[in-house]
Amino acid sequence: METLAKQKSDVKMSNENYQMLFEFNPAIFRVLLKYLKPENNEKILEIGCSRGYYLREIEKYTKEVIGIDISKVALKNTVTEKAIHGDALNLNFGENTFDKIYSLHTVEHIPDLKKFFLGINKVLKSGGIAVIIYPWEPIRGIQVIGTALMRYKNPLIMRKIHLHKLDPKKIEELIKNTQLSHIESKLVFALGIHYITVLKKIE
Repeated sequence: METLAKQKSDVKMSNENYQMLFEFNPAIFRVLLKYLKPENNEKILEIGCSRGYYLREIEKYTKEVIGIDISKVALKNTVTEKAIHGDALNLNFGENTFDKIYSLHTVEHIPDLKKFFLGINKVLKSGGIAVIIYPWEPIRGIQVIGTALMRYKNPLIMRKIHLHKLDPKKIEELIKNTQLSHIESKLVFALGIHYITVLKKIE
């Protein structure tokens, strides 16, 4: 009889097939708006947009928004044409393209975080901000135990879904040797406990 540990090792996690269990959190969106402050004609990028529910709301503030996601499953049924296929570790945009960037519950899934932040540094304009929202977790993966159970029938998969246990100090370490500066981080309570970190690209 297979043990849960053996089942865990046999599960193949693929970002290209991954789909979020909850695709829009109105409470998180209100927090995002408070810090992102989207304005008309600003070029804004969402990294890890899934089906595009947050994008669709940001479109009410600026039509110059675009989102990327690596999950082909999620992108089959997008709710906006602004959601396209793309890789968070290979941002296929020119330097200094975006006024603002945001990413909600994506960074904890990214294998190479230094490369992730270097990409943001490249495509963000000087003076632009990046808003990163990620889970507060005393144990890595604990906030996706529901996803692990409902999608994979195995709670131990939570540590393959969340590759990192992050906090603002770790983010500050990761952005060293870039033009990104840590502006603010807070714990927020919005249908769960989350960190929000605001970065700014300086000259």
